[in-house]
Amino acid sequence: MSLAKHLIALTLSATLPIAAHATVPASTFNFYLEGGSLIDTVSNAPSYVSGDLQLIVRAFDASGKQLQVTSNFTGLGATTGSFLADGDLNAGSLLFGAPGEYLTLTFNKAVNMSSLRLSGWSNGTLGLGVESGTFTAGATSFTLGSTNDRGTPLTTFTTTGATGTAFKLQATGQSEFRLAGLNVTAAAVPEPGTYALMALGLAGIGLVARRRAA
Repeated sequence: MSLAKHLIALTLSATLPIAAHATVPASTFNFYLEGGSLIDTVSNAPSYVSGDLQLIVRAFDASGKQLQVTSNFTGLGATTGSFLADGDLNAGSLLFGAPGEYLTLTFNKAVNMSSLRLSGWSNGTLGLGVESGTFTAGATSFTLGSTNDRGTPLTTFTTTGATGTAFKLQATGQSEFRLAGLNVTAAAVPEPGTYALMALGLAGIGLVARRRAA
């Protein structure tokens, strides 16, 4: 994280008691200002619960080596264990010339991911570097590029069509940021009657095919 970002974060921390509930948009899973401290806590695979949804987060470097997940009031990141790394996603790797750290998000059931929220993201409007990253859901991939953050500490990306149980958020280039929140809903599960109708339909198709063959 650049010095400018540190100064912004410290300024925000001074106003946390006043602005916490006023400035943070609602999320199914919120990691921003939710009881986090200025100092990172680290763990291998933290678990979060919202209703009947459970989320497990893991961190990796570009080669696939597992890292520790970091958590403070600005969200979730990763650390290589270096005392020089500040815990932002990609921060430690940038120090040693191997950017590409990522978080995996694993749910206990299929979900529809409508949007994700990042902190420490800049498109250059604050005099900081332009961030970039990718968000992957199975065969569906979203490019997270320049977006107008309008000077706010959080940036939201729409991920309509992202469905599944496993997702991947990866930093690219010289980017450093954290995961601040996720908006998800449980994916619809077909009712037993739907399966019955599907079975009848398939049986009908098979019967027609056999009659034509005869």
